[in-house]
Amino acid sequence: MISNTKIWILRILINLAFGVLLFAIWSYAETEDDTSETDPTTELESIVVTATRTSQRLKDTPVITNLITRAEIEATGAENIGEALEHTAGIIIHRDGHGDGVQLQGLDSEYILILVDGEPQVGRIAGKLDMARLAVENVERIEIVKGATASLFGSDALGGVINIITRKATSPFSVRVSQTFEQNSTLDSRGTLELKRDKLNALLTLSRNYRNPIDLDTSDLTTTIDGYANVTGSARTEYQLTSATSLLFSGQYFTQNQEGVSESSATVFDRLGDIEIFSGSLGVEHEFGNGTPGVPSTLLSSKLYATRYDDESTVINRETTTVDSENLNIQDLVKGEAQFDTVLWEKHQVTLGGEIVLENLQSQRITGGEREVLTNALFVQNEFRPISAFALVMGGRLDYHSEFGTHFSPKLSTLYRVTDNLRVRASYGQGFRAPDFKNLYLDFTNVTSGYQVLGNPSLQPESSHSWNLGLEYEVFDGLLGRVHLYRNDLQNLIEAERIGQSAAGGSKFEYQNISRAFTEGVDVEAVIGSIGGFTSTLGYAYLRGADKETGLSLLNRSTHNGTLKLAYLHTNTGFLIDLRGRYASSWGFFDDGDKVLEPEEMAPSYWVWNIRASKTLFKIFRASIGCNNIFDFKIPTFYTFTGRSFYGGLSLTY
Repeated sequence: MISNTKIWILRILINLAFGVLLFAIWSYAETEDDTSETDPTTELESIVVTATRTSQRLKDTPVITNLITRAEIEATGAENIGEALEHTAGIIIHRDGHGDGVQLQGLDSEYILILVDGEPQVGRIAGKLDMARLAVENVERIEIVKGATASLFGSDALGGVINIITRKATSPFSVRVSQTFEQNSTLDSRGTLELKRDKLNALLTLSRNYRNPIDLDTSDLTTTIDGYANVTGSARTEYQLTSATSLLFSGQYFTQNQEGVSESSATVFDRLGDIEIFSGSLGVEHEFGNGTPGVPSTLLSSKLYATRYDDESTVINRETTTVDSENLNIQDLVKGEAQFDTVLWEKHQVTLGGEIVLENLQSQRITGGEREVLTNALFVQNEFRPISAFALVMGGRLDYHSEFGTHFSPKLSTLYRVTDNLRVRASYGQGFRAPDFKNLYLDFTNVTSGYQVLGNPSLQPESSHSWNLGLEYEVFDGLLGRVHLYRNDLQNLIEAERIGQSAAGGSKFEYQNISRAFTEGVDVEAVIGSIGGFTSTLGYAYLRGADKETGLSLLNRSTHNGTLKLAYLHTNTGFLIDLRGRYASSWGFFDDGDKVLEPEEMAPSYWVWNIRASKTLFKIFRASIGCNNIFDFKIPTFYTFTGRSFYGGLSLTY
């Protein structure tokens, strides 16, 4: 006799198969053209800027760089950057009450610098920048540089850089709107306006995301995932003042309302949150020698960037309706920068630059209520190409931090093209992360749990030594293999250590420099380009990390991770079906203090599978259906997976 659960799963798979079949019938009933799926050759021809802060083809850059194209983002149906990143080998997204944090090479979100068009994003909570709040509608590509990158980007780039590049208008006039509906009362609405006329290039986007709170554990009233309502608006414009001079402006506004429930000792609390983020930049670029035969191109660029993060949280006792706690965080960042790029003696690409950054935080949770940090930096880089098959990059950055003085970060990278199809890259770099406002000045007591966390003004910066080796081989046209080995050695790691009991009866913690650690591993990826419309990508990541002093494996890190993508695109009709799976082995959830991870302290392994099908209709419409978490994996104790959910959507492009 078949169980009700199996019957439910069977019905779901039958309905999903029927939907895919319907899309397939549509695909052969029409003959319009559509954009083809990205293949390895196209990807390698893509231009990237993050690796060396200069524009280069991906296959020519000496620094190991991963790229996620817009075609890849659209194929996944990703609603935000967190969802777009999680299908790439070696990139892990950890979801919890603080949002979607990214992990690279075994290093957590607080060690990863997140940029949008080269500008830093603010508003970290518990060290984590929530990738779910970054929309994808205006994104052209995502560039990922793993390993210490402080030589170009300074503090917070100890573990790597993720740079989100926004897109420009590609047509004289275009409007696109889309709407997606998903279970759990999840709505995703998007709109884009493109304008490209003479000297003006403008792209405007607007998106709204909504979801009700989700409770996966009915034993109490605490919600597993808070509900939210997001609105994001962005604008990017470029005006060609002359043939050699461009004026650039970009701006973004984000607002989020959150709601959730906590239950502690039979007391129920309603948690409310309101976030607002404003950011804008104004820049100018001037190219010398533009179009002059025999004169190397020289580029001078400068930019002024400012952003404000406003986060207001309130905890209300549901029974008494009294406010138990409320807090307002306001973080401001203003940055001025200039960069000069030129070619010397035909074989040297030289980059010189400087930055001034002023940060200010106002919060009831820090000592004194307000703190300010000023950073000045100078960086230099020389890319030497004595022959076409070899490149050597040497660079360094000198940072002056108002709290920690001067810090120098060098980096050395090299590329050797053994054959036309085999490329070898190697790099060594040093990174550092200055303690943030929270590490230094926090004074916070959680009223629902009773614990207290204190900052420590005596902290020293964390530092790292990073080694990377990458091999990239085009086996034949349409098959690309990548192997990436790495090692990171870290010192002065900052962790919250228990120092006693708080006045509220819980534990009292203080941030301290307590340990040295390492992470090492290998990322392997095989990409098969379009063969009869089929493409696939197989990725595997092995990670080992431990505290050097105690030998304890670093928590919250799976030793084995895998990704699999299978896709089919019917080029003439635009029918696309995309199946993706990701695997993570068991990992340390907590340690009871004996410095040994027992089975009960480990989170279980998992496979999660998503499928999506989309189809172009009547040239201007695109319909999509899909299912996330096909096999309904969910263990609320360790994961915030919401279980199986179906969705459908429709977009219009004019």
